Amino acid sequence: MKLLSLGVLLAGCDDPLKSVELVAEARVLGGRVEVTGEPERAAPAPGENATARLLLASPSLNRTLGFALAACPASPRNGARGECGGEVFARISSENGASDTPSLTFTVPSELDPSGRLLLTGVVCPESSPNEDGQSCEGAQPGTSVQLELELAHEDDVNLNPELQADAISFDDDAWPEVSPIGGDCSGLGFPEVAPLSEHSLTVQLDESDRDALPRPSELDPARESLQLSHFVTDGDISRAFESIAWDSGELKRTVTWKAPPASGLVRFWFVLRDLRGGGAFTERAVCVE
Repeated sequence: MKLLSLGVLLAGCDDPLKSVELVAEARVLGGRVEVTGEPERAAPAPGENATARLLLASPSLNRTLGFALAACPASPRNGARGECGGEVFARISSENGASDTPSLTFTVPSELDPSGRLLLTGVVCPESSPNEDGQSCEGAQPGTSVQLELELAHEDDVNLNPELQADAISFDDDAWPEVSPIGGDCSGLGFPEVAPLSEHSLTVQLDESDRDALPRPSELDPARESLQLSHFVTDGDISRAFESIAWDSGELKRTVTWKAPPASGLVRFWFVLRDLRGGGAFTERAVCVE
């Protein structure tokens, strides 16, 4: 079973012969936590309610899914996989087709230490339902085991979600609005239209506010967050999958190139932004190859 750990690292056991950025099958690409009533906040405080959502991308427009998710206090990390350091305090199990988006709404126990972390763990099952153990899927396909580890809010450090604004993403330096993908002929429906095998630029303009200030015990510590920007696509070739934006970098405009596939049709793109502390944002775009 593939393991996807979000917010701390992105890892898995995907086919090494496939490009990391290529979405050839259903994949979980990112996660976002929003405090109830304050969606800009990624870190809830003890006693507060929040919702965690996962981004499941797929080349299919008609995919269904089931999932199981649970939340618990996180143990101190010792390796790539997180573990619960206390009792599970929220869980959900959703049968195949019951929901379009894997998500869990929870209340952080008021007795938890604000300096601790939360662990959300479970499994996403494309085209199937989770088993009773909440860690595996029915049928032959194993699904994707997921983990999202996040900080709790501190009095002097409230983690905000970075954002991918609607006008932050451009295609060949032109505005690239988000248009719902469709099946069949995609020409004339508002998508950028390109020729097969043509090359294009994809640009993301980030904002200074996407990197929160951090407590700085010494000058050796970073003054604010670093970010990771990821690009995913259903077809064609992207020059690179990931961008790292260091805490002290002034280069907030990032561009990659994409070569269109030889076949015509709709190509879907996903952009995922992480602050590596549990905050995240994601958005989708599409291009018509004709």
